[in-house]
Amino acid sequence: MKRLTAHIIGWMALLVSFTACEQKELFLCPPAGNIPVDVVIHWDSIPDNLYLPQNMTVHWYSESGTLIASDLSAFGGWEWMDGNTYNVICLDFHGNSTLAFRSNGTLEDFEVYNTRMAGLYNTNVPQLPDEVTVAEAYPYRFYIDSRPQTIDTKNVPPGDTLVLNFYPKNVLREFTFLVYDVEGAKYMAENSGAMSGMSGSYFPASGRMASTPSTILFSRVENIPNGQTNSRWTDEDKARFAAINPNWASPDTLVGWTRDWIIGKFVTFGPLETGNNSLRDDDGDNRFRLTVEALGKSNNYYNGSWGYYHGEWENTVGNQIDGAMGKDGTPEEQEAWRQHNGGYDIVLYNNHRLIVPESEGNGSGTSDGGFTVSVDDWGDIINVPISDTKPVKSSRLNRFTTPNAANSKLAKSLRLSKFNAPINTYATIPDFVVNGIWKENTDWNMLFNEQYVYKPESGLIWDYAPKKYWPSSGNVDFYAYAPAGIKDRNLITGLNNNGDNTTPPVLEYTLSYKDNDEPPYGTDEPVSVTVDDRQEDLLVAVENYPSPHTGAVQMNFHHAFSRVTVKAKTDQSDYRFKVTRVDLRNLYINGKLQLNPTPVWSDRDTLANYRFKLLSPVIPIENDYTTLLLKDDGILVIPQAVQSNTILYVEYDIYTVSVTGGEKYLKSATQLFPLDNDYFKIGRQYELQVTLGAP
Repeated sequence: MKRLTAHIIGWMALLVSFTACEQKELFLCPPAGNIPVDVVIHWDSIPDNLYLPQNMTVHWYSESGTLIASDLSAFGGWEWMDGNTYNVICLDFHGNSTLAFRSNGTLEDFEVYNTRMAGLYNTNVPQLPDEVTVAEAYPYRFYIDSRPQTIDTKNVPPGDTLVLNFYPKNVLREFTFLVYDVEGAKYMAENSGAMSGMSGSYFPASGRMASTPSTILFSRVENIPNGQTNSRWTDEDKARFAAINPNWASPDTLVGWTRDWIIGKFVTFGPLETGNNSLRDDDGDNRFRLTVEALGKSNNYYNGSWGYYHGEWENTVGNQIDGAMGKDGTPEEQEAWRQHNGGYDIVLYNNHRLIVPESEGNGSGTSDGGFTVSVDDWGDIINVPISDTKPVKSSRLNRFTTPNAANSKLAKSLRLSKFNAPINTYATIPDFVVNGIWKENTDWNMLFNEQYVYKPESGLIWDYAPKKYWPSSGNVDFYAYAPAGIKDRNLITGLNNNGDNTTPPVLEYTLSYKDNDEPPYGTDEPVSVTVDDRQEDLLVAVENYPSPHTGAVQMNFHHAFSRVTVKAKTDQSDYRFKVTRVDLRNLYINGKLQLNPTPVWSDRDTLANYRFKLLSPVIPIENDYTTLLLKDDGILVIPQAVQSNTILYVEYDIYTVSVTGGEKYLKSATQLFPLDNDYFKIGRQYELQVTLGAP
C-alpha cells in the first residue's frame, strides 16, 4: 500500500492538514500465480541528475474484474501471474507524499489527486467560489506509464518468457514566475504562494484532468532585494524581454527593474482550459490567480507571530500559462516560451500589490540561519566466517525448474545494477525532523518540536519555517532523525520528548514486515513473519550548541542500524551448487532508540526473519567466495545481541556434472549456520561468509 510520508511543504508545515488517503481501497489481492512475467522498466528518457523512485508498482487489471498490484524495483523484476488477460499500467505508487489515489476498480476511473491542504492562505485570502485548496505534489515528480497495453498469460508455451516493457515519464508540469517592483524584500523572513485555476487530479488511462478548479499551495518562492543588481537574467534575456514588452522600459515601470523581485516555481498536473464559461466568475474574469505571500521579520520569540502580507494577480496569468503550454503542450513549446519571456513562464508587474514594511524581530538573540548536514559513512566491513553444519536434504519444489526461465532471470538481473540504494547518504535524504530543547539551569523550553527541515535546491543551508530566534543565554540540544518520511513507514512515536529536559527523546521503531509467504524449511520452530525487503536506512543526529549562536547548526547524522551482507563458497568439486534463498532467522525487528550523544537501543521484544534480496533467484557458487547480493542490497538489522537460536539459513540446489550428460538437477538442500553470541553493533557492517556442502 502507499504510505503517506511526512514531507511537508514550506512555511505552512505547522498548519497542514491532509484528507484521509483513499488508496487502500484499490487492491483486492496480490499477485499469486505460476506464469512468470519479466517486467522491464526503462529510464532512458529521464535525465541522469534526477533521483529515480525506490520502487515502481504495476497495476494489473484483469478481464475477470480483479485489480492486482505488485511492487517491484525501479528497474522492474519478475512477477508470477495467473492465466488471464490484463490491462497494465506502471507508476510510482509509494514515492509521492502529497498525492493519493482512488478508483472503483477499473483502469478508466483510476484517479491520482492532490490531497487537501490548509495554511495561512485559506484564512487570509478571499477564496474563489468552489475553490478546492490542495498540496503541491512533492517531491515534484510523478512517474507513470499508462499507455494502453494488454498482456495475455493464458497460453504461454513452456519455457517461454513474457516480457512487459514500461517507459515511465513525469506527468507533472513545472511553471516558473517572476514578480518585479516588489517593495521590502529584505524584510521578508519567508515566502510562499498559491496558484488558482489548476487541475487537482489526473486520470492516467485517458490523460485527462478533472474539470473542477483547484488552488495549489507551494513553497519554492524566493525574495531578491535589488533585482537589477542581483539579476538572474543575462543581458540577452533582458534585451529580449524588453523588445517584446515595450512598457518594460517606460518611466512608469522602469523603477520595477531596480526594485526587489520575487521568483518562484510550482508543479501541477496542468491548468484548466481557458475560455470555458464555467471557469469564469460572474464578471467574466478567468479563474487563474497567482497569490504571493510573505511573512515579515516580526517573530515573537518561540511563538512565531508574523506579519502577513500578500499580493494577487489575475487575467494575464492565465494568458501567460496558455503561452507556456503551447499548442500541443510539449516541453519544447514551454521552453521556447520561456526563451522569449525573459526566462520565466509568468512575468508580472507588482504595481504596489506586495509591500512588506520594515520590521524587527521581538525575540532575543539572532536568527539561527538554518542547518547544515553531514552523513557519516558506514564503518569498515567486518568479515564473519561461520562454521559449517551438516546440510539437510529438502523435498522443496524448486520454483525455477525450467532452465530457460532461470537463465533468463539471471541475465535480466544485470540491469538492476542501477537500482537506488537503500543506504542513505547526503545525496539521498531530502529532509529530516528535529527537536530542539533550550535549557538554562532548571528552566527549559521546546524550541523545536518535531520540526520539519528540508533540503535546499542549491547551496548548503537546509531550511525550515517559521524561523526561530536564539535565546540570549543557555544551551540548545538538537535531536534529529532522517529521512522525515520514515516515521510514517516505520516509526511508532517519532521524537518523544518525554515531557522534560532531562531525558533525551526516544524513537520507537518497528521494521515493516509481511506474513511468511513461503514454508520455513530446515527449522523446527517456524517464525511467523519476515521483514519486508523495502527496509530504510535510519539516520540520527545529536548536537549541543551554546546560545546565542551565529550561523547554521551543523547536524552530523549517523547510521542507526547494523548492515549485513553474505557470501558463499564450496570446497566440493563433484557437484555444482546454486543458492536460491538466504535468511537470518530469529532476530529482533523492533526497539527503542534513546538519542543520547551515543544512541542506545533497548526494549527489543519481537523476533522475526530477515530475508536477503539475492542478486538473482539462482546463483552459482564457486570455490572462492561468491557475492550473493548487489552492492547496496545488504539487510538492515536492529542492533542487538545474537540469540541462542539465531541462525543463517541457506537454501540451495545441487547438480551433478558430467562430460556426456552435462548439468543435471540432483536435489535441494538447506544448511543452518549458527551465529556466535556477539552483538550487531550500531553503524557497523558485517559480511557473513559460509561454505556449502552436499548431504
